[in-house]
Amino acid sequence: MRRNVAALGGVMAFLVLACGGSVKGGDGSGGGLDLAGSGDLSGQDVRYGTDARDGSAEDAAGQDPAATGDEGTVEPGPGDPGGDPVADPGVSDTAGTDPAGTDPAAGDPAGSDPAKDPAGTDPGPGDEAAADDGGPAGDAPAGGCEGCGTGTVKGKTCAPNAKMAVPYVKVWIDTVDCEGNAVHVQDFSDEKGEYVLENVPCGLQTIKMQKGSFGNVFSRFVDQGMTTFVSSGEGCFPSTAAKIAVVTGDWDAIEHTLAKLKLKYDLIWGTTPGGTGDGPNATSPETIKFLTDSAKLMSYDVVYINCSDTGVMNMQDSGAEISANLKAFIAKGGSLYASDYGLPYIQQTWPGYVLGGAWSCGGWSKYPGAVVDLDLAGYIGKTTVNIEYGLGPLTCVDGVGPDTHVFIDSSKAISGCSGTEMMMSFQPEPGGGKVIYTTFHNDEQPATQTDMQTILEYTVFLM
Repeated sequence: MRRNVAALGGVMAFLVLACGGSVKGGDGSGGGLDLAGSGDLSGQDVRYGTDARDGSAEDAAGQDPAATGDEGTVEPGPGDPGGDPVADPGVSDTAGTDPAGTDPAAGDPAGSDPAKDPAGTDPGPGDEAAADDGGPAGDAPAGGCEGCGTGTVKGKTCAPNAKMAVPYVKVWIDTVDCEGNAVHVQDFSDEKGEYVLENVPCGLQTIKMQKGSFGNVFSRFVDQGMTTFVSSGEGCFPSTAAKIAVVTGDWDAIEHTLAKLKLKYDLIWGTTPGGTGDGPNATSPETIKFLTDSAKLMSYDVVYINCSDTGVMNMQDSGAEISANLKAFIAKGGSLYASDYGLPYIQQTWPGYVLGGAWSCGGWSKYPGAVVDLDLAGYIGKTTVNIEYGLGPLTCVDGVGPDTHVFIDSSKAISGCSGTEMMMSFQPEPGGGKVIYTTFHNDEQPATQTDMQTILEYTVFLM
């Protein structure tokens, strides 16, 4: 198969008939996120992975205990091997106040011999932190929450599948100390997703995570003088961390990557059924209906548009209304990703950020990509990756505007293109969301090319 060229009223030349194969975090720019993790997906075809499910009860918190081996509890540290992180602060008998010795968990299994513990001073197994450590007077015991002690929280920010470490996530606690003073503790996870919150007032604390449009809220009990470890479970982003819509494509499928991450999404039919057919005149009524429905579009945090023949004519038929809605969507904090033939939506809405839009006959090609974004390079641990381009012709660009950030740039000329940019993004509105574009497809990379899968997963959480 090959593509034909369609002229769009002097705006751009585009192709159709077969699709080409084609900063350190901050708190992100996404807005409108329901941190409570609302699962309302507005009656669309709700997907969890690639199977249609309602998702209402199966994985409400986005966790998969069977897959992660973590039942959602924190490792409470020495002294409480199995305590409930909310109800049990990790100390079974904080002050050793069991004079009758009737609490089996407090170190008196029989609970019937007061003489063995007449003063109730034996904290018993699993409660050593409550015992007098022999230190100087006033030395606060470790564990529990007596006095005005503080503790530490260590964890790892991760995708709902508990396998992908999500880097550069803002993690914070807003609370008060025992004297009622406001306390804000914050960190950003590193390239491995690891973070540390120190000097956290002891007690039950609410921990928040945010990266772009993706958010999470969960609680942990923080023991004084101890470290609370958050490994997975609630500490990962839930499957409903952002409300996501995916416009399907003819040859592209970002939903495959979303499925691997266990993120839920709604599908919008983006190909030609019900439209005008294939080739230069192809349209998708469902895509036009979705993108021209301001209220529907605004109900999402993230929209992904896969490569499809229909982008050209959709914008020619309803471009003014679609562009107005996309601008408002980004301004309110939503984020948009498009690949290959999805460029008309971006280029006609925000001209000057991605230049050109011509086509390349260089399908079935592999190009060495230089990872010029330092955060991405740090995350994947290398600065060069191979990018696969499949069935051509391909969309290519002539360059980018001064406010466009390039993540990956080809190390050699791309056939038929004057530009070498492969992956780029921009933020057209201060405080608004991001727009991300890749000339390569998101489902054509070989299964053995783990670098590209990692890049695609990283891209999902840029939104």
